[in-house]
Amino acid sequence: MSVRSENLPESGMRKSDKLIPWMFVAFFVVVAAVNGVFIYFAVHSYTGVVSEHAYEKGLAYNETLEKARKQVAMNIAHEAAYENGVLRLVLKDADGQPLSEAKVTAHILRPVSEGLDFDVELVHLGGGIYEVPIETPLPGRWRAELEATWDNTPSYQMMLDFLVRPQTDPQTAP
Repeated sequence: MSVRSENLPESGMRKSDKLIPWMFVAFFVVVAAVNGVFIYFAVHSYTGVVSEHAYEKGLAYNETLEKARKQVAMNIAHEAAYENGVLRLVLKDADGQPLSEAKVTAHILRPVSEGLDFDVELVHLGGGIYEVPIETPLPGRWRAELEATWDNTPSYQMMLDFLVRPQTDPQTAP
């Protein structure tokens, strides 16, 4: 005598039991699809690299600190500003006299995206004032990494973050 459940058909399987292998297949298809989405966004989004050659820079950190100490010891006063499309730098020596024989360059970069960086050289206008008009390809936040060199001194470096506002067309402005 065999014990039989009244709920089971004679074959011993319910209709829903035939779906179990397909449920496993569907589960792994969903997992693969989600992984595919993550892989797509990982490959096509921001790399996350904040600093190129971070390891080498880390090894040379004491050298970087020494350069910073030397720059502070130079006792140079600087005033950097961006206004109305013009990058301006005023340099004065330790005695408050204008530095008029410096070569000043700026590396302009956009912190939130790659490929828009460019370099400019500031023109000396006299009295330690250096300027250059800047046309950025996009409005938004930009950074100028300025470097001044003169005589036989080490370079003097500074950074300026600035905001470029969108151009408004005077004909369409209210």
